[in-house]
Amino acid sequence: MNLCKRACLYSVRKKGKTLTLLAFLLVMATLMLTCLSIQSATETANANIKKALLGYFTINAKTLENGIPEDTVSQILAMDGLSGRYTLRSYTYATYFDADGNLLEINTEGAAQVPEGYENAGRVVANSNSQEDSYFTDGGFEMVEGNPITTETGSQVLVHEKFAQRNGLSVGDTMLLGNVEDKDKTIPVTVAGIFTNTEEQDSIGMAPSYDLYDNIVFTDLSTASFLLYGTEGTTNVQYGDFYVNDPDELERIMTDVQELDGVDWESCTLTRYDNDYQNAKESLEGLQNIVFIAIAVVSVICFLVLALFLTLRLRGRVHETGVYLAMGISKGSVLLQYLLEVILVAAIALVISFGTSTAISHQIGSSLLSQVTSETYETVDLTGESEAAQEPTEDLDLAEIEVAVSAEDYALVWAFGMVLCVASTALAAYPIMKMKPKSILSQMS
Repeated sequence: MNLCKRACLYSVRKKGKTLTLLAFLLVMATLMLTCLSIQSATETANANIKKALLGYFTINAKTLENGIPEDTVSQILAMDGLSGRYTLRSYTYATYFDADGNLLEINTEGAAQVPEGYENAGRVVANSNSQEDSYFTDGGFEMVEGNPITTETGSQVLVHEKFAQRNGLSVGDTMLLGNVEDKDKTIPVTVAGIFTNTEEQDSIGMAPSYDLYDNIVFTDLSTASFLLYGTEGTTNVQYGDFYVNDPDELERIMTDVQELDGVDWESCTLTRYDNDYQNAKESLEGLQNIVFIAIAVVSVICFLVLALFLTLRLRGRVHETGVYLAMGISKGSVLLQYLLEVILVAAIALVISFGTSTAISHQIGSSLLSQVTSETYETVDLTGESEAAQEPTEDLDLAEIEVAVSAEDYALVWAFGMVLCVASTALAAYPIMKMKPKSILSQMS
């Protein structure tokens, strides 16, 4: 009778011991697959978070006499590690004139005060893309007519519909923006669009006249640069927000930026914004550490328990072993039979574990991931002014993460299970296999 047949007959004959071994190996395989599936899911979640919550840093050069020069911005954008996404911003005030140089009327109703020199002036907001400014993304502003302003457009403005009605302006008309302190420094601009506010201003009665929604004008960066710094042919800005591909590289990139020549970086303020990513990353790393420890503990416990179980099982088979030896069957064949008995049960357990671990890992893993990634995301004021750009929390795509058993994890558990069975069987059989046949036969009597 060959060893395969002997192994199968023994497993069938000893149903209780076989079922006990099957139950243990099934629990072991299910635990291992569940842990590995959750670990793989956390890696996917971390990749999604890194993609969604791109870290960025802001340069505040408001205190510099000439802001951030255009060539410096170009050097920053050429650096390795930047995603190519950026926002440039400037804020100033301007006196409004029509094309003939006559003062235009602003709204003063509801203003806390009309500062001297600002009787016909308002706030000027310049953004590399006006549609991405916080007034439009968070403040309830929306276009009524015309087109938004981008870096490709020049010498253009967006005006409030009430301002346009009050002064008889329409899309395509020309008006002048003048420096508040130097009335002779003016620049002609074309009305590219008209906007309105869908939400009432909450600072009515507290804001000065130039901060009323009706009196705000959006323009391009080059126009704001002329009003702020008197530049022509080049564009300097007050603020720059630069996004990186990998938030972990943020510190290194900020250091490289401060090594660029041409800017007094000590007078600038560089601020990093990656708290959302760091919080989520810390939570996920904590979960990964827990899962890693769980895998290690489960592995050690499974090995020890299986070795103990097989040791107790083989101690009761000394008589059987002696009979095999008396029949001329070698120790190697006897050991292979014992090993095959365990492997047959392990194979059945591993097949069943695919279904059990799939159901368990999906329930447990989804719950854990939702807990560790349910962070409160920061909304930051990038400039210290009410109109500062604010980035909305982006979708982390966690809903798309499915905690499931992958082929790689399943193959790894199969390999681990087989190695565990071989090692445990060898360890349990060693005390018997090292005995000489005469000693085993003497114990039989």
